[in-house]
Amino acid sequence: MDNLLATPLEQTEIDELLSLFPDFTGTVPEEARFWKKSDLELFIASNGQLKPKENEAAKSKSCPLLSRARQRLAELKIGEASAEYLSWTRHRQRTLQQLPGLERPCTPVQTAAQAPAVPKVPVVVSAKSWCGSSWDMDFWKALGHNMWWTCRSRSPAFEHDRKAADRVDVEASPPEYIEYARLLHSMDPDCLEDNALAFPRIVMDGWCPFISTEGSALLAKHWRELTPAGVKDMSPKWIKIFTTVFTMDFMDFFARFYKLALGAPGSISRLHRSNNGAHVWHRQIQGRRLFFLFPPQDTANLSEEEGAAVDHLEGYAASVSSVDIFYPSGKRHAAFAKASAQSVVLHPGESLIIPNGWWHYAVHLEPSVTLHHPFWGIQNRSHFSEELREAFIASKMPPELREVAARNISQIHERIMEDDDDDSDYEV
Repeated sequence: MDNLLATPLEQTEIDELLSLFPDFTGTVPEEARFWKKSDLELFIASNGQLKPKENEAAKSKSCPLLSRARQRLAELKIGEASAEYLSWTRHRQRTLQQLPGLERPCTPVQTAAQAPAVPKVPVVVSAKSWCGSSWDMDFWKALGHNMWWTCRSRSPAFEHDRKAADRVDVEASPPEYIEYARLLHSMDPDCLEDNALAFPRIVMDGWCPFISTEGSALLAKHWRELTPAGVKDMSPKWIKIFTTVFTMDFMDFFARFYKLALGAPGSISRLHRSNNGAHVWHRQIQGRRLFFLFPPQDTANLSEEEGAAVDHLEGYAASVSSVDIFYPSGKRHAAFAKASAQSVVLHPGESLIIPNGWWHYAVHLEPSVTLHHPFWGIQNRSHFSEELREAFIASKMPPELREVAARNISQIHERIMEDDDDDSDYEV
C-alpha cells in the first residue's frame, strides 16, 4: 500500500536497503519514497520484480507534474497535507454550501441580469454566450506549451506563510497542469482524506497568458467583450494615462490585470480580500467552483492578518484570514460564529462580481478554468494609485528615479480623483 499519511522515506533509508542487496540491478522508482519500507525492501530483494499492487496501478496513471509535486514534498520533508486542504476533505462529506460554525446559515449570492454600475454586494450574472466561452482546458493545452508558471499549494501567497505544507511550489506548463488536474479527477474526485498526501493539491492560479505573444493578440482583440454585463470598469482609461506618462506599452501593462485560475478538484484559493481596494469579477469557463464570501463589516470576526507585497508573478494577498471556515477554533476564533456568509457554486457561463473589501474563499470542485480581473471605478478609485505603485520595485530604483516615479503617480492620482466622466465611451 502507499505510505499515504506517513513521512516519505528518506534517501538514507533507501540507500540502506540498497546496501543490503548488492546484486540489485534495477532502478528505484521516484514514487517508492511513498511506499512502506517493507514494500520497498521486497521490491529490491526481488530485483524489481515484486511491486506493491496499488503502486503499480498508480504508476500507470501517473503524470510528470504529480511526480514532481510528490518529489517536492519529499525534499521539504512534508509528511502530511496542509491543514487547509485536510479541512476541505472533511467538509466535503457535509453540506457543501453551508458553514456549520456560523450562528446563521449561509445565504445564496443574488443573481441579476446584469451587474450594478456600483457594486455593493456580490452578484452572479449569466451569459448564454461570450467570446471567452471556448477558452477551456483544451484551448489552453493547445496554446500554452511554451508558457511556464509556478503552481502553489496555497494561493495567493502571503508574506507571513511559514509552514512548509503551505509553501509547496512546482513549476509547470499549462498542458502539464491540465493532465494533472484530469488525473486527480479520475483517481481522487472526492478528495478523500486518506489520499491527501499521495495526491497533493496545487493550483495554477494568477496565471497570465496574455503577456505572451499569442495571448496578447487574443486580449487585444477581445478585452472589451470579456467584461460581464453592467460592470463599469474605469481602469483601462486610467491605465492609459499611467502608461503614457511612463512611456510604457499600454497592452503589455494592461495584460497583467487579466489572469486565469486552472484548478484540479480540491485546489483552493484561501480566504482573503483583493489588494488595493479592487472590485473583482470571476468568469467561469469550465467546471464548477465553490465560493464563500463575507462582507467588509465581518473583518473583525475573521481575524485579519496583513502582509507586505510578495514578489511573485502570480500575485499575492496583502490581507488574509487565519480562520478555518469549516472547522473554526472555538478558542482562537470564537467571533467567527457571528459572521454572515454568502455562498455560490459558479458554473460555466456565470460571472461572480465581488465588491471591494469583501472576503472570498474558493475551491475547485472539478477540473475548471476561471478568468478573473480586478477593476476600479468611481467608488474605489482612491485606491488605484496604490495598484500603480506596485508596478515599480522601489528598493531596486535609484533615489532620483524613485522621486520622479512617486511625483508622477501623485499627479496621476489627482487626475483620477478629478475624473467624474464615468459615462464616456473612452478609447484606449
